[in-house]
Amino acid sequence: MFPLAVSHVCRAWRRLALRTPALWRRISLDHRLHMWRYRLYLAKACTLDIQLGAAHTSEPPRHRQAALDFRTVRAYMQLVHPLVGQWRSLDIRFDTPSRYLWRGAISGCCGGTPAAHALHMEKLTLAYPGNDDPTEYILFGGSSPALRRATLCGIRLTWHPGVFGNLSHLDYTHHGFTCGRDAAAEVLRMLQTSSRLVELRLAFPWRGDGATRAPAAPRRAVTLARLAALTVSIEGPDVPSALLLVLAHTSAPALRVLRLRSCYPFRRPAVFPSARHVPQALPACAAVERVYVEHGWLDPRLVFALLPRLPRLAHLAVRGARVTGEYVRALAETLRARRALCAAPQLEVLELVRCENVTAEELVRALRPRSGSAAPCVQTLSLNQCSGVSPAKLRKLKGAGISLSVC
Repeated sequence: MFPLAVSHVCRAWRRLALRTPALWRRISLDHRLHMWRYRLYLAKACTLDIQLGAAHTSEPPRHRQAALDFRTVRAYMQLVHPLVGQWRSLDIRFDTPSRYLWRGAISGCCGGTPAAHALHMEKLTLAYPGNDDPTEYILFGGSSPALRRATLCGIRLTWHPGVFGNLSHLDYTHHGFTCGRDAAAEVLRMLQTSSRLVELRLAFPWRGDGATRAPAAPRRAVTLARLAALTVSIEGPDVPSALLLVLAHTSAPALRVLRLRSCYPFRRPAVFPSARHVPQALPACAAVERVYVEHGWLDPRLVFALLPRLPRLAHLAVRGARVTGEYVRALAETLRARRALCAAPQLEVLELVRCENVTAEELVRALRPRSGSAAPCVQTLSLNQCSGVSPAKLRKLKGAGISLSVC
């Protein structure tokens, strides 16, 4: 623990440390309540960073409690609930299932009185993937005007504009108590409230609600005028219908970075059955410059259909066992057709990440120009942990005007 280490160097350093409240602002709650109570005293009126969960404790593993339960969590949080007005950040993460953990952790900061207002809160993290409590909580009495960053997973919240209206960064995993159109409507209301977002990560837990068809045309879109980066993460074997509905009803004219990620443990090179519907659901992406696609998203009907809609695309990264020599060949043909069809500039970087089913010879055949006078479809080929590709065998690409980057 850094403050304790500083205070033990010498008498002068100890005196200075004890008189510097900012050194003691981080409170990682565990059973040593007497120590944390003294640290709160040393922090005085300084803003506080509150942490709770096994990932934050500084105790050796052999001294940690086996698991957190409702009463233990409530006892820990009662120490800091009276100081909600001083909280600068709140980070609570549970990884062991137990009933009513959220009730024990945040019930003290859900009141409607000014004492529950978190006026200095800047960052909020609440994560409990195994939550089985469907209670909807109203945080901080509806008042946390300084909140800018939030990471939420497994908790159902009332999306009050006084708390979430000024968010710039949101990492949101849906709680899973609703699905389909109900889940989409809930997320769209959230995005309408947090319309100032600059970066958004959106994920839905798998509930067996994969889309069987493309969503109907939206009546009204939620506009995220400042959104620059969007990450869509799938945690199941298919694209949930709720996600397609959210994408179809969202507009992001300033979007620069699009990431399509897969958290599902792929044991074979399969694609999401409903990925083909995503191009119809995605909003206009005319300003997108960087795209990252992995695993189940690598359906050619998605990736190849998306490229002509991205006239400013400069960096394309693909990852997974689906990337074979044939896949790269078809990708290169699509990039050439894209340049001819919409006068798009040459792709600056094609990045292959952990693509183990493609060889150097296949890359050379796919990417080198079809004729001596034609320009290559990419400027730079970047290889990131591609064990099956020998950089020495890619010299022909350098002769064709394609630079190499290997890491």
